[in-house]
Amino acid sequence: MKGLAATGLLLVLTFIFAASAPAQTAAPGFEVTHYNIQADLFPSTHMLKAQAQVGFTAQSDLTALNFELHSALRVDKVTDDTGQDLSFRQVGPTLEVDFTNPVPQGKASTITVSYSGSLATDEGSPVEGLSLAHVGPEGSYLLYSGRWFPVETGGLDRFSVTMKISVPPGEIVIASGKSSMPERGTGKTTYTFDFPESSFPGTVLAGDYVVQAAGEGGADLTLYLMKGQEKYFSSYGESAAKILGYFSDKFGPLPEGHISLVEIPDGTVGGYSAPGIVAIASRGFSNPVNYTLLGHELSRQWWHCLVSPATANDAFLDQGLATYSAAMVVGELAGEAAFEDRMHDISVGALTHEEVAPISQAGRLHPYTPDYQSIIYDKGAMVFHMLRWVIGDDAFFKALQQLTKQYAWKPITTDEFQEAVEQTSKQQLTYFFALWVSSTGVPQFKRTWAIYRTAKGYEVVGKIQQDLDIFRMPVEIRVYTEARRPISARVEMVGTTTEFTVDTVTEPKRVVVDPASRLLKFDDKMKVDVMIAQGDQLVQQQAYLEAIQQYQKVLEINKNSSLAHYRIGENLFRLHNYSAAAEEMRQALNGDLDPKWVEVWAHLTLGKIFDVTGQRDRALHEYQQALQTNDNTQGALDLANRYVQKPYSEKSLQIK
Repeated sequence: MKGLAATGLLLVLTFIFAASAPAQTAAPGFEVTHYNIQADLFPSTHMLKAQAQVGFTAQSDLTALNFELHSALRVDKVTDDTGQDLSFRQVGPTLEVDFTNPVPQGKASTITVSYSGSLATDEGSPVEGLSLAHVGPEGSYLLYSGRWFPVETGGLDRFSVTMKISVPPGEIVIASGKSSMPERGTGKTTYTFDFPESSFPGTVLAGDYVVQAAGEGGADLTLYLMKGQEKYFSSYGESAAKILGYFSDKFGPLPEGHISLVEIPDGTVGGYSAPGIVAIASRGFSNPVNYTLLGHELSRQWWHCLVSPATANDAFLDQGLATYSAAMVVGELAGEAAFEDRMHDISVGALTHEEVAPISQAGRLHPYTPDYQSIIYDKGAMVFHMLRWVIGDDAFFKALQQLTKQYAWKPITTDEFQEAVEQTSKQQLTYFFALWVSSTGVPQFKRTWAIYRTAKGYEVVGKIQQDLDIFRMPVEIRVYTEARRPISARVEMVGTTTEFTVDTVTEPKRVVVDPASRLLKFDDKMKVDVMIAQGDQLVQQQAYLEAIQQYQKVLEINKNSSLAHYRIGENLFRLHNYSAAAEEMRQALNGDLDPKWVEVWAHLTLGKIFDVTGQRDRALHEYQQALQTNDNTQGALDLANRYVQKPYSEKSLQIK
């Protein structure tokens, strides 16, 4: 998918999805099993006041407990299960609780933490600059990853929860579990939820919602949208029902019989999942439906809520599988071409930082970084794509269904996943996991071939080579011939060199290795796409000069790259270097025009440059040129018409 800002947009929307997968930490010495939470939300003042009873089991003799808690929340009191006060220290996001009498190994016990604070901004968030817990009149969201209640360090313990959440009259509360009838009191309404399974509940959403049920396709689905967003009820209800039906067929029954699809305010993550809940930020609602975002979050009902990684190093079993599940949904609802485009984007993302660490060392990485996105989400997704190619569709989906049965409401390790897939496929797959999960590096294929006449036509005899010594994978060879459909052969490649032979009836014209992109690999085109993606990431960090240098590397490979010239010009425009920006836009128009949308946006940007520099007639000419392309990629024609009516000014700058 080569949209105007496809790589960058998908990165922003996906790497912030992580529920909680911090860098590897030492075992806390206890396991949290249950929470009993009472919380009052005061949206007008952004205040949260809460009490959380934490049930835990000591895994060793304990003299202290360590938790993570949102830094904007201050603890007032901590007591043990007898009501005795306990001493505690709160430093940043860390809450340390000391026991008067040690808790012996194996004992189940509780502590109760009373706390409060203002959740108006992202200050104090576990992720700098990203609000994950907010209380406000426009809507409240208390995400589990926001640490709005004490969470064991690492956030990998599965738990059950009972919650009583009080909000002002007129507000609706959505949370995981079975809910009872709201209790209406003086100045507030209290909602009670009970989630008995061992998972990651604890997300609370509240606001003044318009509610509509959507039960099409057998899905028990309720949508909660903000006022003015009712136009999305039909499209998102129908799409969510189709996606849930598809996943239920491929993975097994929906873990929670009911799904609440809830709109949350912008300023936080693009999407988030908790048991029985999928939250989508306002910016995530669009026409057409964003299948990638919606599919990713719905898939996490299975791949996180139902089955979760046992350790931070197993994270690809969650985020990688969710990313691939979303890509499969794109193929199911938008067609094979859309699926191939999405997998291309994922491949590009996987290669931007692939060399940093193997997938199996995810614990070394911070989840909210481009490195983590590249290795765990994107390369993780490619691992599942390649595994499907190796063992076949039947064994692949049978293995996933077996996982949801065997590991329902449980964590799973990579070794356990490998064992399950081997049992289902009846194949020994150590080589596969050693290459793609435990190691870094991807192949770069070269092929040579010759044609021989035979009595029945032609014989293509060739050789494929790559540079990974431990490589072992099936590789597709496709031979294109005159006036006939291409002929494909599956070659089992072991090591750096493998020979192949393909018979054809008509004369062969070309030979392509891995034409359907089933393998993660480098080629010249992929190198360019990866460089562009790396430049886009620098733009997201507002490192515009460094991004320009990255795009210039693309021109060293392909001096006619319209996309590279456009990206350079776009950043020069941001830096107000209008003369140089105009030159780059001219170069983009005289280049290969790949992708095609560069033409309309280059004309549009030239028009803006001329408006800014007081050359209205020339600006109007460029806007007319843009309109003549009839290409409305990301609203380009809409903007051109707007600027025809009213000159562009820097106050209306559109960063794409």
